[in-house]
Amino acid sequence: MDVSKREKILLGGMGAAILGSAIYLLWPSPPPASPEMTPQRLADSRKAAESQLQALERVQLSPRELHAVNNSQQPWPNDPLAPKPPDPEAAVDRDKFHYTGFIRIGERSLAVINGREYQVGEQLESGGFEVAEISPEAVVLSGVARKNTVRIPYQDPSFFIGR
Repeated sequence: MDVSKREKILLGGMGAAILGSAIYLLWPSPPPASPEMTPQRLADSRKAAESQLQALERVQLSPRELHAVNNSQQPWPNDPLAPKPPDPEAAVDRDKFHYTGFIRIGERSLAVINGREYQVGEQLESGGFEVAEISPEAVVLSGVARKNTVRIPYQDPSFFIGR
């Protein structure tokens, strides 16, 4: 295998880069020195903050800016970056609802859910949901407290035999 001069230069440069990176990553480095808060530094920080507040008082701020400045040091009532707790109705266990029958009598439709008949507007026996829509393909349940909706597709009753 004949290696040209150009290839040798490229391989040498890559080897030097890998060696330099390995030394940089593996060489122990001292931890960064953190400045200690002495009483003098604390007093200087307070003095600087007071002078900034005095400078702000001399500036003509709009009511919106005044509100922002006055509330800047208050604790936040809700952290906007905190994860939201799960909504109990949003994470509905769809397996607890079984839509196994559709009955139409004139203009009135009934849905068989978990073995019981319901019409639009009735609250389910299990609570928390009421029937919002009924069709032969699916039933739509509406959360009573949170007003979320859950679509439950029709399930052939023979699916449940032997369960």
